[in-house]
Amino acid sequence: MPPRRDVLYFGAGAVELGGTPRATIPSVVRAAASGALRALVVDARSDDDLFGAAELLRALYDDPRRPQRVLHPRCVLAIVATGDVEAAFALGRWGIAGVIEERALDSLAEQLARLRPPPSPLTTPALAPPRSTRLGPRLGADSPPTVALAYRHAPQTCDALARYIRVLRAHAAESTVFADVAALIELMLEEGLTCQTNLASKAGAAHEGQFIGSFEFYRELRRTRYARISDHPAGTIAMDVFIAVDEVLHEVLHLLYLANELRGGIAPRSTLLAEELSLTWWQAVVHQRVFPEWLADRHILEINDDFLLCEENAERRGFWTIGSVFDRYAGYPWVPYVLASLPERASYIGERADLADVIASYEERPEAAFLLAAGRARLELPAPFASYPRVPETLRLARTEDQNITSTPPPPAPRRSGLANTASASTP
Repeated sequence: MPPRRDVLYFGAGAVELGGTPRATIPSVVRAAASGALRALVVDARSDDDLFGAAELLRALYDDPRRPQRVLHPRCVLAIVATGDVEAAFALGRWGIAGVIEERALDSLAEQLARLRPPPSPLTTPALAPPRSTRLGPRLGADSPPTVALAYRHAPQTCDALARYIRVLRAHAAESTVFADVAALIELMLEEGLTCQTNLASKAGAAHEGQFIGSFEFYRELRRTRYARISDHPAGTIAMDVFIAVDEVLHEVLHLLYLANELRGGIAPRSTLLAEELSLTWWQAVVHQRVFPEWLADRHILEINDDFLLCEENAERRGFWTIGSVFDRYAGYPWVPYVLASLPERASYIGERADLADVIASYEERPEAAFLLAAGRARLELPAPFASYPRVPETLRLARTEDQNITSTPPPPAPRRSGLANTASASTP
């Protein structure tokens, strides 16, 4: 690639950019302020470079001393290690133009040539999450007040979540999970809280003030994790909005498993993977109840397979640990506050109702063999629970001989170039 005086490169990675200057944070800010900088390439493939990249973007887009942006984020491209979705999230939260995996470095010159930053500089930090704070209720007479950080979902996401609240309350007599999910979502929206604690450091706000990642990212997920789910037949909900709602629902259900421990006094005796596995069933059941005309087959039960059926991911994320997935967030002040809003119950959520079918289906899938190596004990979630809803016969993991393969959309094809492949083994 020929040298470019209007392009700066930031990072210590050994990537050849044809003589493009390697910059420091002050030199990037000065070049951007002078108007001479057309594009910035940020290398974040190593841990040190990722830390430096975060500091650079903070200096550019979250400095209260600089109310006007000196460089539009759509002028910035980032390079991450192949499959490093967390780094892609951490940098993508600033609304940058794109993230390129190391294996796709050949596309860098092409993507630089395509950069067309919007004319408006926007006010810093326009793409950062709204961070208004206020004092919330005290958890006890001697406790300090809760400090609530307010985040805003996109209007489309709020409208879709309102539909979930209405439908789940209409079916609350079938299962306490329906009632409790509706209550938690409503409270989180009203209080401006976010259950996206795991994604907080990864995604942030990007487009339209949405906290849990941009709709552009959800469209990428559409190509990968949700590829087998067709669009709504009547167009009632856009797929990227549905994926945003699915992220919220996933985290709310984790809160219910934590409620088993904190409110129900049930000490967890299952693995983290067992919780993710059972949560996936409840996730599908809730979606089916809200959209029975659309989400009523096994594909909605398989949306978490990209990280569940990955032995390396299970080891790296400690999925064989005994406990609750959200144990690490139990000390967040808003978590006990939110869980305290739930009615008193002996338990709040239980094991998936079709675990035997799941295990039978895994016996036919080579990629799932590692899940069965230690027997079914690591997949069971022995929490007492009796409030199970009815589910349609079609909502099940059919055995191979029962599946109508001809009606199944093709699996997602791996990306060879361009933006980071979000089908990497990572929790949602």
